[in-house]
Amino acid sequence: MLVVFPVGFDEKFIVRALMRRREDVDGLIRGDKLIAILPKGYRNEQRTLNALNAIESIIGPIVGEENIIHLEVPSTGDEMVATIKRSVEDNLTRDRVVLAVLSGGMRPLAIGTLLALTSLKSVRVIVESDFENLSGYISLELGSFLAPHSRRWARILCGLMKEKSIRTIAEELGVSPATISNELRKMMEYYLIRSERPDGRTPRYQITRAGRTYIKLMGEECNET
Repeated sequence: MLVVFPVGFDEKFIVRALMRRREDVDGLIRGDKLIAILPKGYRNEQRTLNALNAIESIIGPIVGEENIIHLEVPSTGDEMVATIKRSVEDNLTRDRVVLAVLSGGMRPLAIGTLLALTSLKSVRVIVESDFENLSGYISLELGSFLAPHSRRWARILCGLMKEKSIRTIAEELGVSPATISNELRKMMEYYLIRSERPDGRTPRYQITRAGRTYIKLMGEECNET
C-alpha cells in the first residue's frame, strides 16, 4: 500500500489514520510506502518539521525509514498536482492501493493531492479525512466517483449484490452474458467489483464497498435480499 498525506502543523490526525484498521485492507507493514506532501520552504517552519519528525518516529520502524518519502511541492496549482501525480505513479506498490489521508494538512495541499489522485488509472484510491474534534472520520473509495454514470452498471451491481448469476442478470437486462462480462471487466478498473476464482476456472464477481457507493450515487434502488 502507498499512503499519501499532506503535512501541516499537527500530526495527530495523520498518526490516527495510519494506525487505523480497515476492512479488506491490511495495516501498514514493512515495504509499504509513505509520501509526505510538504509545502515549498517547509524546512523553515519548525512546526511542520516537528509534525513530520513525530510521524516518522512512530511509522518509520513499521515500514522502514527508507520508505518514507518527503515530497516538497511547488505552490502553483497545476505544477503541484503534476508533481504529486508523478510521485504517486513512481512509488505505487504491487497491490496498486493508495490511501490518501487528507486530515490535518494545509488545505491547498489536500486539494492538490485529491486532484492528482483523480487522474490515476487502474489504481484503487481510498480517501479519508477525520473530523477536527476527532469524533469520527469519513472513508470513501474514489472509484465510485470516477466511474462513468451508467444505469446498466448500477443494475448489474444490484444483481451481484443479490448474488444473481451473470446469465440471470443478462436475461433481466435483455442482453447477452458476453455483454455483461464485458461490462464487468470495465467495472473492475474502478474497483466497483472484485473477481474470485474458487474453482480455479470460472470467475465469481462480488460487489465492493465502492460498488455499493456507486449504486447510491446513481440513485438506483435495490435491496440486498
